[in-house]
Amino acid sequence: MSELHFQPIKGQARQILKAILNTPEISSCRMKEFLTLQLACEEIVVNITSYAYPEGSDGYLDVIIQKTDRIVIRFEDGGVPFNPLEHKSPDVTLPWKQRPIGGLGIYLLRRKMDDIHYEYVDNKNILTIEKVIQK
Repeated sequence: MSELHFQPIKGQARQILKAILNTPEISSCRMKEFLTLQLACEEIVVNITSYAYPEGSDGYLDVIIQKTDRIVIRFEDGGVPFNPLEHKSPDVTLPWKQRPIGGLGIYLLRRKMDDIHYEYVDNKNILTIEKVIQK
């Protein structure tokens, strides 16, 4: 199990993502699974570092990663409460130029992950994603 703590997080999305992907749990995955996890983690990390905290606040992000027959990644932040699973999926049937900005990342998470949970506990956003892996 890997436990990572990041503070401050403003402007640190690239470094945070790199640290997450370099953990033994994720870096040892097959390429297809690794790329799926990379996409999911990038979406989550960019959203948290960009929107979780009010302007002028650096905030924190804790990430816990476990590997068994699946990869379980838990993201915890103390930012503004935000449940990404409550947002409506975008209309992916529209041509690219007619689609409004936003929502595609959450849509991809729902499609690519085997399970996603959100809860707000003790003033923390807790988003957990799970991906079944092949051994």
